Amino acid sequence: MFRRIIYEDWQLIFPVVALVAASVVFLAAGWRAARMKRTDSDRMARMPLDN
Repeated sequence: MFRRIIYEDWQLIFPVVALVAASVVFLAAGWRAARMKRTDSDRMARMPLDN
């Protein structure tokens, strides 16, 4: 019985690590977008429309 409890607790590490990794990536992208200069933002906004 104790083996199963320890094994299930060990498996809990993967969703926690995945959540932390996704959060770090999202926060880094948000931080980068928030700190972007206005000229860079305007240039990137026009990129899909450039030939």
